[in-house]
Amino acid sequence: MDDALTAAAAPAATQTTSFEFRATGGEYFRIWIVNLLLTILTLGIYSAWAKVRRLRYLYGSTSLAGSAFEYHGQPLQILKGRLIAVGTLFLYGFVTQNWPLTSLLLLPVMVFLLPFVIVLSRRFQMRMTSWRGIRFGFHGEYGGALAAYIGWGVVAAITLYLLLPLWIYKRVRFLLGNSSVGTERFAFETGVGRYFAFYYITLGLAIAALLCLVLLSGGIAAVVTTPGGTPSAPSAIGAGLALVIGLILVPLAIGAYWERSFTNATFAGLRIGPHRVNCHIRMGRLLWLYVTNVLGVLLTLGLFYPWALVRRLRYQLECMNVEIAGSIDNFAAAAAPEASATGEAIGEVFDVDFGL
Repeated sequence: MDDALTAAAAPAATQTTSFEFRATGGEYFRIWIVNLLLTILTLGIYSAWAKVRRLRYLYGSTSLAGSAFEYHGQPLQILKGRLIAVGTLFLYGFVTQNWPLTSLLLLPVMVFLLPFVIVLSRRFQMRMTSWRGIRFGFHGEYGGALAAYIGWGVVAAITLYLLLPLWIYKRVRFLLGNSSVGTERFAFETGVGRYFAFYYITLGLAIAALLCLVLLSGGIAAVVTTPGGTPSAPSAIGAGLALVIGLILVPLAIGAYWERSFTNATFAGLRIGPHRVNCHIRMGRLLWLYVTNVLGVLLTLGLFYPWALVRRLRYQLECMNVEIAGSIDNFAAAAAPEASATGEAIGEVFDVDFGL
């Protein structure tokens, strides 16, 4: 009897399950180039079908515990939403162009409409995603989006953006903390202090890089000039190459540090019911991907982009896993209302990225 009670009270065994990503640059290139050409030929109408093809391939190439993710969005859904979004944007432009003072009235309306668009967008994105037939969901409300995106943004601005990391943290917590898969709700457990730390380290690195650039420029000007005032060609070429390489590598290194820190802090703080997500992206590997991807895209006039995207996604997913408490089969699908594609389309038209 005591043994039975002890077994029942013991925590469930934990197993670590890694993500897998089977997409290839060649396959994605064929999808990407056809999508690009048809979107141009149809003056953008095909973009809805292009998005569905792209996401179905990328989701279907991503799997966890042997089961692939699925994207269920339909092109006509997205196209209808985009037409509404474009019509709204056109109407706004027409009214403000002919009656400029109306912008003073419409701008506050657009600001307070933004949280509504965010909620619709996120709800649709999550609802159109499934794993093992279990749909994802989003339970955020307008008030939460208003506080996370507008309220804390105002606070950041008032403090001259000293509290910008807090604003970033609030947005991430709103998006992740209100998500779910089946009946399992997400919880975001990373502390805000971690966001302050990597934000101010990144800012410090950027300021230091700028100061070094100024000093280096002055030093180069002194080195490449001979006593007679005539520039030395070999010195000028060498110094110029060093400066160009620095201008490319330093921003990429700072960007890699930011992305590594943000992604690790965000996904490593995610818990799904009793299950925990881990993320351990490494700075050196990510910087190498940055450099080689940028060179590939530049040298091929952009044609390397599909390979660059696949390489980047593969590395991130290689660095992520899920600690499953008990059996992964314990997830249960929860019924959720259908979501509208309009919110997501409006978000895309205004070029606002509400995802992670």
